[in-house]
Amino acid sequence: MFKALLARIKEGYRTGSFPPSPPNLPPDFKGRPKIDASTTAEDIEVMKSVCPVSKALGFSDGKAFIDMGCCIFCGRCAAKCAKVTFTKEYRLGVFKREDLIVRAGEGEYTPPIQINKEALKLKGSLQLREVSAGGCAACELDANVLGTPAWDMARFGIRFAASPRHADAVYLTGPISKNMQLALDKTYAAMPEPRFMIAAGACAISGGLYEKGTYPAEPDLYIPGCPPHPATTLEALLRFVGDIAN
Repeated sequence: MFKALLARIKEGYRTGSFPPSPPNLPPDFKGRPKIDASTTAEDIEVMKSVCPVSKALGFSDGKAFIDMGCCIFCGRCAAKCAKVTFTKEYRLGVFKREDLIVRAGEGEYTPPIQINKEALKLKGSLQLREVSAGGCAACELDANVLGTPAWDMARFGIRFAASPRHADAVYLTGPISKNMQLALDKTYAAMPEPRFMIAAGACAISGGLYEKGTYPAEPDLYIPGCPPHPATTLEALLRFVGDIAN
């Protein structure tokens, strides 16, 4: 026991300073996309030719758009056409599906503020039940990182629960395969009310690369990415319960 205590003292404090300090993002991090106002329908078609998820790009009402709920943030569209860039904006979580649509010519971005009073009551104690509904494990692994000393989301009262009966929200990953639909439904039904659904990653939100055979969820929080960066997830969860300011 004494040796263990000495080892801990020697190791020191390992948790990062985010938040409140900005996260330390990798050089190749791709955040919220930005589309030039001059982007044409022809430009979109060119980008679609290299996009792994063609439904992530579109042109409507005279404006180009990118659907972050479908986008896997590979950056191929930006490499093909200079009118699209990926910023370092990591605050991607939203509470409405339509807020995942990024349109050409948009001004400065401000993340949405939580107004759900029931969700705000969870500040300081948000218990999550993970359901991997057919994913590749990337989203699950990056969520697991949040429990390590480097991120330590437990300091905000956010934890993964062993049982849905002890959880406030389902943390859903994966494209919701047919064989996992019943398990997801039972997990959600077993949670006490008020209960919430959090969709993490393109697969859980829209099917992502798996465009067919999926059963879309209706979440209370959308966290886009493939997978979402831990900073994106932690910030979104904190904003979900009103524990962080924009």
